[in-house]
Amino acid sequence: FRMKLGSFESVNIGAPCLLEALYRKEGRYPQRLEIKPWKAYRDLRNEAYGLLILEGKDWQRVRSAFQQKLMKPTEVVKLDGKINQVLKDMVARIGKINVNGKIEDLYFELNKWSFETICLILYGKRFGLLQEEVNEEAMNFITAVKTMMSTFGMMMVIPVKLHKGFNTKTWKDHTAAWDRIFSTAKVYIDKKLKRNSSRDPDDLIGDILHQSSLSKKELYAAITELQVGGVETTANSMLWFIFNLSRNPGAQKKLLQEIREVVSPCQDPSGEHIKRMPYLKACLKESMRLSPSVPFTSRTMDKDTELGDYTIPKGTVLMINSHALGSNEEYFDDGKQFKPERWLRGSCTINPFSHVPFGIGKRMCIGRRLAELQLQLAMCWLVRDYEIVATDNEPLDVIHSGLLVPNRELPVAFIKR
Repeated sequence: FRMKLGSFESVNIGAPCLLEALYRKEGRYPQRLEIKPWKAYRDLRNEAYGLLILEGKDWQRVRSAFQQKLMKPTEVVKLDGKINQVLKDMVARIGKINVNGKIEDLYFELNKWSFETICLILYGKRFGLLQEEVNEEAMNFITAVKTMMSTFGMMMVIPVKLHKGFNTKTWKDHTAAWDRIFSTAKVYIDKKLKRNSSRDPDDLIGDILHQSSLSKKELYAAITELQVGGVETTANSMLWFIFNLSRNPGAQKKLLQEIREVVSPCQDPSGEHIKRMPYLKACLKESMRLSPSVPFTSRTMDKDTELGDYTIPKGTVLMINSHALGSNEEYFDDGKQFKPERWLRGSCTINPFSHVPFGIGKRMCIGRRLAELQLQLAMCWLVRDYEIVATDNEPLDVIHSGLLVPNRELPVAFIKR
């Protein structure tokens, strides 16, 4: 169906057969929805474009520079030690701030965990956000990301050139947020490169800079976008993962059993352990089916294209509705129920194009494997130490704000095992 919001017009698709047809006909350089507010800021400040807004050969060149480190499972699994270092602190913090099982502003706590993790991976630096006294600079970064995300949506509906021309509060807040994000990221990218001027294969930033043709300016843009994307979406996915397990104690019990069978009490969960935990992977898939962090991904058609019985003209923005796909009973039996078993080998007859939380094809989210590892390890730690219980069973409505967010504080509690 066609949708028009202000100046933004798109065609929504939510059928696996159409997604598969789109995937099969994808060109060499698939195009995403043009994020005009981000481009306007980069042009204003003479900053480079990153992976989320680049197109064509430049997109392919930057994507290739990051692909080896971020999409190859044998490379991503090496990051489990850094991920666990932060998770130890997060689990300890839950114990400290837990008041009768409840945690005030759980979403923000998860944002702090996600920020700590991505910064340790990218910069080799801890900011101490999970300690009693938090780092003001890091808190300002998280706040800036939230401001940037909340303002850019408004400028997709009412053209950014109008906001910029009238210097609206939305535009000023958006540019100030990006200024904060870029200035913080640049400082720590420079420090990381200076600290590791000698070649270190485990240094993600230095290795990408030395192994590729990227300029430092391009590196700034790509790493900044990676950090922005990694903080908010991973925290959001973890929030929904916690919620879905709280409402399904039977699944949580089975998950705890698997964790205890694979990971001994004296061990930290690892990437190698995850390989032997099919039920954990199924639980994450099922959570992302019901509550995808990013409810829509996009394509802009670079030529007239036949999809099924439809002719899609060149220039049309296609919105891939992963939220509608995941809740459609035509593609998922008992689609409103949390049933991880549907994903287990032997019982899985699901069309792969009916579950696309990270997008499809060549422009699939480049941080997918890292996000999955973070979420899987995090739930191992949490479920092993705490029972996650629902404090009420009232329906939870969602708000579409770029991400899928709950309309109220999650009704969950963490009970020490």
